[in-house]
Amino acid sequence: MSNEAPSGGRPLKALVIEDSEVDALLLLEQLKEGGYAPESRRVDNAADLADALEKQKWDIIFSDHNMPHFSSTEALEIVRSSATDVPFLIVSGAIGEEAAVAAMKAGAQDYLMKGNMTRLVAAVDRELKDAEERRARREAERALLAQEEEFRIAREIQQQLFPAGPPALDGYDIAGASRPATATGGDYFDFIAMPKGRLLIVVGDVTGHGIGPAMLMADVRAYLHALALSSANFEDILAQARHLLIEDLGYDHFITLLFAELDPASGTWRFINAGHPAGHVLAPDGRIKAEMAPNTAALGIDREEERLSPGQVALEKGDLVLLLTDGILEACSKTGEEFGEERALAVVRRERAKPSAEIIRILLDEAHRFSDPGNSRQDDMTAVILKL
Repeated sequence: MSNEAPSGGRPLKALVIEDSEVDALLLLEQLKEGGYAPESRRVDNAADLADALEKQKWDIIFSDHNMPHFSSTEALEIVRSSATDVPFLIVSGAIGEEAAVAAMKAGAQDYLMKGNMTRLVAAVDRELKDAEERRARREAERALLAQEEEFRIAREIQQQLFPAGPPALDGYDIAGASRPATATGGDYFDFIAMPKGRLLIVVGDVTGHGIGPAMLMADVRAYLHALALSSANFEDILAQARHLLIEDLGYDHFITLLFAELDPASGTWRFINAGHPAGHVLAPDGRIKAEMAPNTAALGIDREEERLSPGQVALEKGDLVLLLTDGILEACSKTGEEFGEERALAVVRRERAKPSAEIIRILLDEAHRFSDPGNSRQDDMTAVILKL
């Protein structure tokens, strides 16, 4: 038996496992009276059931319990092997309580007696709603797992970008560290050796979260390392990297970058701040000797590629250079207050006698304690400190 769905009711694809055509028709009439427009197929053996499941997706399945050559127990086993989420209702003339309980444990949603079908439509309404909610939950779970996997990959990419250790320069104590948030992956810091003993120091942040920003930051790292080998001057390295990144970034992303060059012999520190949070040079007495505020647009925003003009600071013994990403500055408490620049500077001033790596650890710990752990918008925290 195959019925076409009549017009005027709620569409319902119903598979009826029933040896009696009359009983199947009575069930379908009950559904029509309840406002459904069933499109159905009746089967009464395992082969036809398997064929029906293969050829059609069903909204609901009804099954008699005892048939001459088949049973609801056998039918349920076949159904659950392929159509795990379709509601399965037993409609039987006689089923014992023990058999009904066993069927429910095996995966049937409900059972009704053929002599009392008054709750059929209500049961169908309920089971269709429950099935939709189960599907929605599974979709949400799948999406969450996919997102977690993307973040895991992004984390792996991000960790591979960071230098294995700090550079060893006589007279300098240099360190960097990044502490990832739960769901982001765009921070980057690097130390790149240059000809004639110079050192490039980079701290950056790509907009957005996940594997896309991590891949973009991998591009940044690759371009900077390759260009540094060409012995180009400091500003040309960044200018060429910016030009190469325009196409990679498109119009959906941009990169903030604090790009600096240290000449260890003279203590000359040159920098270009492309839309990044300001860096600071602190004198031995704790005062701000120089602020490295943005002096050009973030990479990806400046499509005209204006000429880059580095700032310059003469570093002296006892000076401390602090570079951060906004994850530290914008770490937010439960009351909505940000950790902020003043708190970060206060921590560094208080701990400045310690090694650079220890100062960074304490700074990240304090920013982390300050922040609300329940805030999913918290960002990665990254810092680089250089001391003479």
